[in-house]
Amino acid sequence: MKREINVMDYEKDFLEETAPAYVNKEVWKPKTAKEADWCLGKIREKEAEIEDVLRFVEAKKKSLDEYLEKRTRPLVDDQEHLSALLQMYAETQLEGKKKRSISLPNGKFGFRKCPPSFTKEDTTLLEYAEKERPDCVKVKKSVDWANLKKGCTVDGDHLISQDGEIIPGVTVEQHPDKFYTEVG
Repeated sequence: MKREINVMDYEKDFLEETAPAYVNKEVWKPKTAKEADWCLGKIREKEAEIEDVLRFVEAKKKSLDEYLEKRTRPLVDDQEHLSALLQMYAETQLEGKKKRSISLPNGKFGFRKCPPSFTKEDTTLLEYAEKERPDCVKVKKSVDWANLKKGCTVDGDHLISQDGEIIPGVTVEQHPDKFYTEVG
């Protein structure tokens, strides 16, 4: 028989575990600065616990990464050595032939053409293209949003210019204030 999860049970358990002993736990909420400060203290405690867990996990990750490197490094070295041997074999077997690979029951190996790579100095290249190949120059137009927004006002879901006109292409979505805590 599957038990349904009741969120209210979790909230009740949380309040019983965390609320001060002198309050009615089921309907408790801070009413004084002292009680609100108690909440901040609890938040600080939870942040410290989170940091402890993160430090533990990071230490485990580091330990596992070191283990992984220790166990796989010799295997990778063996793979690289065997690949170098195959490369030497392929060079001698394919020398002077159009064929660029060798197929065997356990796999295939050979050579692939690699495209060239380019290092570009954008300023010099742009100067050349503007003079010699203007068809290869891209011009990008975009709105200076920060400057456009200056002096505008929000009216409902519209952005209104300084002249009182609705700015097309802009829809304003209002959001409620976001609650935050800072403990220190």
